[in-house]
Amino acid sequence: MENKLPTGREELTQAAIKGVVSAIPVVGGLIAELGCHLMSPLDKRKRAWSEEVESALDELAIRYGRFPEALVEDSAFVSVFLKATATALATHKKKKIKALRDFVVAVGSRAIPDEELQHVLLKLLEDLSIGHIEVLLFLEDNYGELKKKEQLESIFGIYRYRHEGELDRMAFRWILSDLESRMVIHLGDIKDMNEFASRKDTLLSESSKLRFFQITKLGRHLLQVLGK
Repeated sequence: MENKLPTGREELTQAAIKGVVSAIPVVGGLIAELGCHLMSPLDKRKRAWSEEVESALDELAIRYGRFPEALVEDSAFVSVFLKATATALATHKKKKIKALRDFVVAVGSRAIPDEELQHVLLKLLEDLSIGHIEVLLFLEDNYGELKKKEQLESIFGIYRYRHEGELDRMAFRWILSDLESRMVIHLGDIKDMNEFASRKDTLLSESSKLRFFQITKLGRHLLQVLGK
């Protein structure tokens, strides 16, 4: 009987997962024991990610005419797919897995042709927590109102009481600072929260030419990946 050759779709998914799993150290002792116990939850994650990949490949084929046989020949796509697979298997957060799935579609459909931008966005998806993503989506959803706010206290108030966000003051402030350090947002001259405000903040608030909060171009690219 003639053996059936694997399809391009199967090769792409299984090769990526196999490569990631093989990187788990199982050389002996407690590490080997941990590796054995990890197999069951890892299998669940593999199945869950395979389903997401199946959905992504269907979308690429139906909507964009990009079939697996062509995708496996696209070096940039394969690189992104392998890295996205490693990140997907390393998280239990469904929102992050969904974002990685959508990113695979965006790269496969050539909606993000710049390979450097692909790398930066994938690094952000790998590093950012669900809290980061939720805060960024909050900022986008309320951007028209927030962009003219002069105090971080006002933005946090809208987040906590109207948006019913769950982050406390310190976590919210840290996430905003981290998003700014990654050039996803720019806080401008916005006055810090009361307990962190300095004389410099007071002087800036008296200026007639304040630089207001904004979402950067990179932030807009990330929001596009997140479906906004």
